[in-house]
Amino acid sequence: MIHIIRSDFYKLKKARYFWICLMASILLAVVTIFILDFTYKVAGEQMKASMASQEQALQENGFNISTDGVPSSYEELTASSQMVSFFAGNTPLILAILISLFVGSEFNNGTIKNMVSKNYSRTKIYASKLITSCAAAIFFALVSAAASAVTATALWGFGETPDGYWAELFASATLELLLLCAFVSIFVMFAMLIRQNGGALAASIGFLEFFYLFVVLGEALINKIFDQDLALSNYLIDANMSAIAAGLNHTVVTRSLLVGLGFFAVAAAIGLISFQKRDIK
Repeated sequence: MIHIIRSDFYKLKKARYFWICLMASILLAVVTIFILDFTYKVAGEQMKASMASQEQALQENGFNISTDGVPSSYEELTASSQMVSFFAGNTPLILAILISLFVGSEFNNGTIKNMVSKNYSRTKIYASKLITSCAAAIFFALVSAAASAVTATALWGFGETPDGYWAELFASATLELLLLCAFVSIFVMFAMLIRQNGGALAASIGFLEFFYLFVVLGEALINKIFDQDLALSNYLIDANMSAIAAGLNHTVVTRSLLVGLGFFAVAAAIGLISFQKRDIK
């Protein structure tokens, strides 16, 4: 098992796409801060009223969306106040590309077929891919968060840190990384199910871009038609990442843990069962 993990880490570290994705992740993190800075400068004092009216309009139409934790003016922007959001960012999109290339290429090159023919356990092979991918995800998130924090501090200053700030930041970042690993488990599952770079990438990006949208739209439709207060979107990975950035409480922590562990375990189980049952061509 250790030998397989070491081999996967070595192959990932040597792959050109790993470093390209890392550079893209850093660049995206920095550009996002500059876009946020520009947006708040242009919006000015209208930002608070605009957010309040948009939130009210969305909730009136059945959308369970909140702007809690979002700065209402440029003066409220500081690196410390936005630090937790840096751990979510755009990293999942980059990871969808990275993992599709990493796992998919193992099938394309016949590497996994050769390992199975040498009587390596399929469970250990799958576990190694998942562990390596999660480690890469955590590394990417930490590097991107650091790049965002440095850029935000240069633009807005770091800001004051109240008592208990660092403990809460650590707890929030840990939960964000757990939810990120849940995304990773889903990406590995798609790669193992489809076994091609292009198909796995399309499925992973499709999940990122459309699954949340479909659930939110379905939730809004049900709430509108049946006059219910259904909140299915609260149990999605994206929604919990946003909830953590808005501030921790007992409900957010418990729900984030359940969602993160649930998505991680279900995706891993589906991917592993498929990998064990299907022949490798």
